[in-house]
Amino acid sequence: MGKLINSTEPQWLAVATGAINHGLMQENAPQQTRSRDRHAEILRAAVRVFARDGIARARISDIAAEAGVPLSSVYDYYGSKEEIAYVVPIARMGEFFAEFAEKARTLDTARGRLSLFLWLTVDFARRNQDWARTLYLEVWPSVLIEKTRVKVSLDDYGRILLALIGDGERSGEWPPDLQQYQTVTIFIGSISQLIITWLLYKKPLDLMKATGPLVDRLLSILERPPQAGAQDIPGTQVRKAAIARRQATRPGAAPRSAPVSDGSP
Repeated sequence: MGKLINSTEPQWLAVATGAINHGLMQENAPQQTRSRDRHAEILRAAVRVFARDGIARARISDIAAEAGVPLSSVYDYYGSKEEIAYVVPIARMGEFFAEFAEKARTLDTARGRLSLFLWLTVDFARRNQDWARTLYLEVWPSVLIEKTRVKVSLDDYGRILLALIGDGERSGEWPPDLQQYQTVTIFIGSISQLIITWLLYKKPLDLMKATGPLVDRLLSILERPPQAGAQDIPGTQVRKAAIARRQATRPGAAPRSAPVSDGSP
């Protein structure tokens, strides 16, 4: 029988450890040191080429030249540039998860760990700009990502967020969130948009200075989480009533009173 998990214990570390292991298994790095070093150099070269030229225009011969290895050496590891492109994010995301886990162990609260996770996402992209361009501008938007191994790493990112939110609920740091997946989507979308805007336009000029207030604002969502069944966009009923009043006062329209909202969409 498997070990029972104490529901009161933080779950983030187990999920993060699983994410790190997923990255190691998916990267498929060679076992021999010399071969492993060459493989790593090919991946580093691929990141530079993809960031510079984009995946669509890049060629395997460009990657080989950038890495300073024969073209045949690249084919020893990968059959196509697309295969390389989807391995590139896996290796670096494993590094990101490991860095987060090491730093998060020193923190005592779920809020502190969640804040670190979001902040570190941006900082890691800032420190690895070529990788970030490949992931956020090339790989993540691709419709083919659902069929690739990198999807596991991206899913792990969301699972860590879910674990951190759940840990905060169990420790009483914020009330239960009945729409956790929606909250995670908001977190990922907001942080990703900040990174993408910075990669494309170098705005905000001070990326990390802008990150702190955004993280604080996102965490404030947890203090008043959405309730189950809340489907209306804020202000929808007010707009519906205003539209009804305008329609009722148009020339030729029969007078009628604005409907009273019953709270339904």
